[in-house]
Amino acid sequence: MEEKILTLNEFPIVDFVNLVNRIFQDYTVPVNWNVISFQMDARENSISLKDSFVFLKKDTPVGFIVNSIRRERGRIDAMGVVEKERGTGLAVHILAHTINHLKWRGIKNLSLEVIKEDKRAFRFYEKNGFRITRNLHLMVLQPVLEEKLDYNYFKVEPRYVYSQALELEFSGRKPNWQREPITLLLSNGRYNFVRLTTNKINGYLVWGKNSEGNVFIVDIGTKENWDDMVKVSVQYLKKSTNCNLISVTAVPENDPLYNSLLNNGFKVVLTQCEMLKQLQ
Repeated sequence: MEEKILTLNEFPIVDFVNLVNRIFQDYTVPVNWNVISFQMDARENSISLKDSFVFLKKDTPVGFIVNSIRRERGRIDAMGVVEKERGTGLAVHILAHTINHLKWRGIKNLSLEVIKEDKRAFRFYEKNGFRITRNLHLMVLQPVLEEKLDYNYFKVEPRYVYSQALELEFSGRKPNWQREPITLLLSNGRYNFVRLTTNKINGYLVWGKNSEGNVFIVDIGTKENWDDMVKVSVQYLKKSTNCNLISVTAVPENDPLYNSLLNNGFKVVLTQCEMLKQLQ
């Protein structure tokens, strides 16, 4: 059967977004991109259109892979195959093509995230040389203002948060891809950036709202007491938005934010495995 491989530079973005949404509609966590949200994701997560591919059979798209690149590191942002092609070996072909291409590009390691309960996907990546590095947790809280805290808040520019996040990384924090300082900087215009202070702590909060109006935390950072910083952040969000639910996506289990979220009542509702494959 005639096969064609196009880069995302060569494939219409509208058609690509429709393809992704169609493929992911029966996945554990559906994807619902539109052109604007994809373009924002592409900027924020360093998605490389020239290093991402759409696979076609007889000019019909049957699969895709989206790759992010930062210097010598790569990350699979998304990968999928149309339902009728699953189990045919197409996914193996897509991954092999990508790995060979990224090796040629000089990428030294490739990471991804897969839902822990998705045993089929987990076994697929494990069989292809990916190994778990840590767990990432989706956490939620129904906020209640039980304690009134005295704090100040200031809206700040992304570059301020970028510099603070860099200092935390230099001091030993190991953020996942979506919380790396450069990710926060590149998300300029998408989220709210706030500096929160009390007489004991100083830190930052990056947050937003989804299309349903639900509040989510992108990142929190401080050099002082993380528990207090999370507590202040929750109070700020509750007072500012009157939200009934706050979510935080993909929190690494070895990040100080994780334990502080637990200590403030957040519950884990979904776990992903962060996986890594050495390419060179």
